Amino acid sequence: MIMNLHTHTHHSPDAGQTVAERLREANALGLQFMAVTDHVEINRYYPAEYYGKEETDEYWYDGGGVFERSAAEIMQEQKNSGSVRLLCGAEIGQIPQDPELSARIYNDPRVDLVIGSVHELPERPDFYFLDYEKEDIPALVTAYFEEVYRLAQTDCWDILGHLTYGLRYLPNRRAYDLTPHLELIDEIFRTVIAKDKAIELNGSGLRKPQPYIDPDLILIKRYRELGGKHLTISTDAHNTQYLGFGLWLLEDMARTAGFTELTWFEKHQPRKVAL
Repeated sequence: MIMNLHTHTHHSPDAGQTVAERLREANALGLQFMAVTDHVEINRYYPAEYYGKEETDEYWYDGGGVFERSAAEIMQEQKNSGSVRLLCGAEIGQIPQDPELSARIYNDPRVDLVIGSVHELPERPDFYFLDYEKEDIPALVTAYFEEVYRLAQTDCWDILGHLTYGLRYLPNRRAYDLTPHLELIDEIFRTVIAKDKAIELNGSGLRKPQPYIDPDLILIKRYRELGGKHLTISTDAHNTQYLGFGLWLLEDMARTAGFTELTWFEKHQPRKVAL
């Protein structure tokens, strides 16, 4: 197994286990590269008290504190990472809502890579918490891809995270027709390509009763055909048991899409590894 560049530890509110525990499993799996990318919801960078709010299951705060604690542990564990190249990262959610704070994380000298993600629309909860029976689904998905396009136009990220996250919790995801959104998705791809950045194959959905990958093979091929060069692979593991789950399927999918190399990042500089 080559890489897993999107993983979360106990520093993320929805994950568990230490960086050291992840490393032991990564070495057992024979991973060459692993990044720890704990959650930094940039629109809630400070503790809840700063905003006059309370922490809830729907809204996590103190993204800056999460990053500091995570980066400190990564730096310590890099000294004893075995055969695994341990990369310091962060998953920044909602970058367009505060590009200046995002730049603070991106420009931290410890950081190798940043995953840019959209987990929620402005003034709305994470897509996980939406009541889809009350939503205009096509309008919601359009708004999601528009927000991803806004993210792509910013600079404080290296990997565009789980491109189709906005579809993840739809009641009948497999039946949803992406055709009306393809023009905008192509613009997202062109922006990623022009900035010499990457998209990821995110396999967290492989654990579901109806498995899926974000994005699917059709979109990965489309990205490649438009000139996409940089692709990363991840399981988005929030638990050590899922660190290697389905990685071989993702590698095979990347080959099927025409990739012969994968990308990893060292201090934001793309590096290649044979697939």
